[in-house]
Amino acid sequence: MKFTVQSIVGKVFLIASVGATSACAGLQPAVSAGSTNPATVASVPAAADLSPYFATLDQLAPGDPTRQAATLATALDAARQDPTASNRLRYAIALGSAGHPASNPVEARRLIAELLAGQNDLRQQEVALATALLREYDARVALYAELARQREESERRLQSVDADGDRRYNALNAETQRLKKALAEAEQKLEAVAEMERALTPENQ
Repeated sequence: MKFTVQSIVGKVFLIASVGATSACAGLQPAVSAGSTNPATVASVPAAADLSPYFATLDQLAPGDPTRQAATLATALDAARQDPTASNRLRYAIALGSAGHPASNPVEARRLIAELLAGQNDLRQQEVALATALLREYDARVALYAELARQREESERRLQSVDADGDRRYNALNAETQRLKKALAEAEQKLEAVAEMERALTPENQ
């Protein structure tokens, strides 16, 4: 078989082209595996900014009742005027925060539970924060209920002790009065006997 220079060069070029194409095809998965998919990056939601919630908690820290009241009022106004999910969550967090006079974990728990159960646009981090605080408020409410039960039990015991003390005092007082009366009667009898003895002595006859 005869080969011309042109045919040999053409075949070499074809083989080289196929090899290069195969090499590129072989490298393509490795490049794709090591790179980040732009579509995947675009689908990942941005992280929520939790700093406003933490700032609210800082403002409600113990030490300044005026500042605490102003922070709670600001959160309430925002929730009323613009009742977005984030504003409602911020008010619930402010209301349930411990350490200020108006703290109400029972109502805060109700507000957060209602918010999470309904339609909302909270992001994943906000939902996680709300869920964690919901558990905290549940624990505080249970603790307050237990403290109230123990207080009522202590009051009942004190009342029982007082009642027992009153009964004992009344019984002791009645016994004292009885003894005083018996002593007075005994003294009267002794005086009567003494009077009779004096009447029977010879010097009085």
